[in-house]
Amino acid sequence: MILGIGKKKGKERKAIKAPTRSTKGRKGLFAPFSQFFFNLISKYSSSQEEVVGIEVTPTSVKVAQLNEHHDRWSLTKFSYRNVENGNEELLRTNPEIYVGQIQTALQIAKIETVNAAIALPVSSAIIRVLQMPIMTDEEMNNAIATDSLWENLTQLPDALENYSIFHQVIKRHTERNIMDVLFVASKIDDVNLYADLVRQAGLIPVIVDVRCFALRNAFEAQILNQPRIASQQGPLAILEFSDNENFILILQEETPYVVDIFIRPQDKELLATMSGAMGSGYIDQLLIDVLNRFTVQIKQALAGFEDQYKTEPIKDLTVVSPLPAISGVVQELQKGFENMNMSIHSPFDKINIPEQLKEKTSTEENPSMFTAVIGLATRRLDVFGYFKFVTGVRNINLLPNRGNVKKKRRTDMYSKFAYIGASIFLTLLFVIYGYFAFGKYTSNKQELADYGTINQQFEQANTQFQKLLTAKKDLEKDLSKGQKLKSNSKSSFILFREISQAVPKNIVLVSIRTSEQDYNTLVIEGQSMEDRPIIDLIDALNSRETIEKASLINMTVITVNSGENSQEVKSFEISVIAKDIIPEEN
Repeated sequence: MILGIGKKKGKERKAIKAPTRSTKGRKGLFAPFSQFFFNLISKYSSSQEEVVGIEVTPTSVKVAQLNEHHDRWSLTKFSYRNVENGNEELLRTNPEIYVGQIQTALQIAKIETVNAAIALPVSSAIIRVLQMPIMTDEEMNNAIATDSLWENLTQLPDALENYSIFHQVIKRHTERNIMDVLFVASKIDDVNLYADLVRQAGLIPVIVDVRCFALRNAFEAQILNQPRIASQQGPLAILEFSDNENFILILQEETPYVVDIFIRPQDKELLATMSGAMGSGYIDQLLIDVLNRFTVQIKQALAGFEDQYKTEPIKDLTVVSPLPAISGVVQELQKGFENMNMSIHSPFDKINIPEQLKEKTSTEENPSMFTAVIGLATRRLDVFGYFKFVTGVRNINLLPNRGNVKKKRRTDMYSKFAYIGASIFLTLLFVIYGYFAFGKYTSNKQELADYGTINQQFEQANTQFQKLLTAKKDLEKDLSKGQKLKSNSKSSFILFREISQAVPKNIVLVSIRTSEQDYNTLVIEGQSMEDRPIIDLIDALNSRETIEKASLINMTVITVNSGENSQEVKSFEISVIAKDIIPEEN
């Protein structure tokens, strides 16, 4: 059973691909059934992790679904709908209009998954990078549970219980004994406003991101095979320019710097009414005045970042905008920045686009308007919680009950796996019993044809019968074990959860199987780039209440991939002896 995915510490997450599990070494009758079992579980697990990205703005609804294969993203499903006369007030007072547009977009795109990833406007989120003494996960969770941590470090405009909060350790400064923690909060009412839209459309919201981080994930999708090197390219800087909200996002080694850029309501109306004229190259003097005021705020935001992080001036600024025509605006803004290059982002570059979607993605004059929905489509439900080991901003989730959603999904997956396993086990029993029964019937028919040897045949048949009786008892014993497994499935799931939680960074789990020698012993097969994570895994397993003993069985060095990009990876097997009585959860 494949339970793990690749994890790598650094600026960009790049998974180590686990080798495909083959049937080599599985002999005889069991090989095709076991291969079918592993393939079925892998397919089912992947389907449960998939999400559809849904971007809802006052003026439009966009949906997209991506598939990752061989370190490259492919756009599989895509659709969008414009909301006539849409605005913020309409979104809040007439949500049924947006629900209908979501349903239409889903039908056009032929979306099948029910998992939805959505994004809140930056204006609905509080984003801060907090510094605090280095804590263990347990210490941090205890401080959060008592409401003391956030109350001491933040000053929220409203009561703490009115917010949904997400946090992520993004950097540890061990020499100073402090760590940087990304703090993201939004009012639960704002989260529910957008979450209820997709619920009413028939979907299950599993991820609630923030728009600025969704833009960042879209950029990562395009450089999945080409990680950014900060020393060579500098920080990633994104400018959102629209008639709704405006901001700058700068990522300095995965530490986010977000600044709102204020535009007066009358200026937003001017942008909305003149968006068509921008594309023709005509820029009215009133619009120039707006852009001049906008330029001043951009310079202030950039100067604040450079002063805080003591960096060189930003050299590249990528513009994202929902406005139909943005090229004229960017050209005008560029006049105010002699030493900085401004460009309009295209989220479809370096992403595979199928023929049936090329026309839909290439007809728009400004493809940057789809950046956020592409970023949302790169998210995954992360049922087993491996993204918690990733230091960065790609796994933001403000869904208030996100823990319960993942827990329920894990339980459903375990139940499905148990059902599949029991079905395959019973099928094997019937096949084996039928094989022996048919062989016995054929043999006896041939032997009884000769009356003269009936006594000898009887003795032979009686001997064979005793062997079959012994085999039947062995099968009944195995069946009893299988029923015990099924009845104790909840305890088995607890054991699997304990193992999953013990996995440290830089470990790839390949399989977990029952030892052929001992029913109570599991064999964990995995991969690691270094020895230390393997030792940490064994220590963590030995500290778990449900585990009697964990020890290393075997470790070899294998080569992953080939050519210039090949890597040596340490493949290992760990024996885990479970305790006789696994405590049940209440």
